Amino acid sequence: MTHYLIAGAAGYIGSRLAARLLAAGHRVRGLVYSAEDPVVERLAARGMAVWIGDLTRPETIDGITDEIDVVFNLTNRMPIDNPALLRALYIDGNQHLIAMSVRARTVRTYLWASSIAAYGDHGESWVDEDSPVAPSYPLGSIFATAEQTVLQAVRAYRFPAIILRMATVYGPDRDPLEAIASGQLTIYGNGRNFVPHIHIDDAIEVLLRAAEVGQIGAIYNVGDDEPLRLIDLVSEVRRRLGMLPPRTFDPNVGLRAGIDRSVIGALTASVRLSNARMRHDLGIELRYPGLRYWIEERLPLELAVGV
Repeated sequence: MTHYLIAGAAGYIGSRLAARLLAAGHRVRGLVYSAEDPVVERLAARGMAVWIGDLTRPETIDGITDEIDVVFNLTNRMPIDNPALLRALYIDGNQHLIAMSVRARTVRTYLWASSIAAYGDHGESWVDEDSPVAPSYPLGSIFATAEQTVLQAVRAYRFPAIILRMATVYGPDRDPLEAIASGQLTIYGNGRNFVPHIHIDDAIEVLLRAAEVGQIGAIYNVGDDEPLRLIDLVSEVRRRLGMLPPRTFDPNVGLRAGIDRSVIGALTASVRLSNARMRHDLGIELRYPGLRYWIEERLPLELAVGV
């Protein structure tokens, strides 16, 4: 029985990973900001050991990695948060949790969920883990710096870390189709940028497989087989819902309206993500090889409006 620590256990990914591990009979310690979260209460009732703390305040996580075998750092904040808070979480937070893991002497694998934001905009080119990291907006720069923090620990101390560059994770309760249907997803630029996705079930499988067989010091792109252009995704969903084709807006319109630069950057950057290393090294067979499978499951053509 393996003893896992999940930092960010109340989050969309962390809570589902915790539930999966608990159901398999493993011991799980979950780092959360508050025990009063209903998600945390449900996981505690299923056996998760709750640890209240904050990675940006090392005094609150002293001893958190004691007797832990595998650490999942899945902490996350909204890109509109203060950049200082984001730097503190992703850069300082990793440093603090790595220091605790080294001190514990039991941690054999440390996995951090980074982001494809570190790549910046790569246009039409396929992007693999050896592609240049050239962040084009503030959040991407923070992730790129945080990755170097983790890799420095690997080089200097042979620390057993693995970095996962996550595409946009979707699934129940985080459905891009609902954002499109409600008009919440706005296209800035021409919409021909590639936006990679990964279904939550597949993301969980990647996390578990990486913890078991991932190469220490490696970086893995975590996305599906078929990154879509944003305009194609939005157009297809709107067509199936009987809605008018989508409008596009100049990114400067969003900036003048006060939308955060990182939000505009994420919506306009093109990352045609290759998952070849993930599939090869981890032996992953995706349940949802592309977002089109989710669209067809949720909006089959025979039930679509006007079909």
